[in-house]
Amino acid sequence: MGSVAFLFAGQGAQVPGMASDVKDDPAVKNLFGIAEGIAPGIVDKMLCGTQEELNRTLLTQPTMFLADLAYAYVREKEQGTPACVCGFSVGELPALCFAGALSEEDAFRAIVKRAELMEAYTQRVQGCMLAVVKLPAAAVEELCDGANTHPANYNGALQTVVACRAEAEEEFTAKVKAAGGRAMKLRVSGMFHCPELAPEAEAFEAFLRTLAWKEPRLPVYANLTAQPYAGDPAHILAMQMRSPVRFTATVANMRAAGVDEFIEVGPGNVLTGLVQRG
Repeated sequence: MGSVAFLFAGQGAQVPGMASDVKDDPAVKNLFGIAEGIAPGIVDKMLCGTQEELNRTLLTQPTMFLADLAYAYVREKEQGTPACVCGFSVGELPALCFAGALSEEDAFRAIVKRAELMEAYTQRVQGCMLAVVKLPAAAVEELCDGANTHPANYNGALQTVVACRAEAEEEFTAKVKAAGGRAMKLRVSGMFHCPELAPEAEAFEAFLRTLAWKEPRLPVYANLTAQPYAGDPAHILAMQMRSPVRFTATVANMRAAGVDEFIEVGPGNVLTGLVQRG
């Protein structure tokens, strides 16, 4: 018999009003109260903010954290505890919190810190994320130059997201088209999961080491390794900021471990769509 995995949505899935349908759940109310104590007004921004506001990294990350975790709490009550979890990029922190590796307070403080660091980074480095489709990952890797463009998210057999400096966007998009692919700009405010983020990742790791980490109650698959967390969680989570998200390999490893049903927790169904397309 197979088992279920929860997939925690990442940046780009944010929409106005997300989590409004579960805000009255007792566990969700408690979570939102903790968040308000740390970042006053954040729940109102999540429930009532515009798309433009929510697209700003400083708001995207903490609001996505809250929405993901809120939906996970409700789905667990409805369908039981999953066999394992995985979070896509920013979704990895609510996944770790859900699994008990961090308290709600520590995890929310961590996502606020991550958002602050990455917001500052978007001011330091101007760039974007481009979803390249119709080309295999190896072909996309060949198109990247390792300086202005970097493979950032391995989403499927024919979808790889590239972190791209602003000045290289036009040229790289043309290269993709010439190779028979198509590049689409994602709804995020910078270029992430690439070596450009090394200083921010170092600062984030130092912050993560101040938190009280615990053994998770269920396996949490890491973006960095595509395997369940093992070893130093602060280092793994910090390195995730500057490294590609290995989603395709993660799904394959979950299937090999017996998972045959994937439930996305968070707004939308981007991740389950990627799973279905393979």
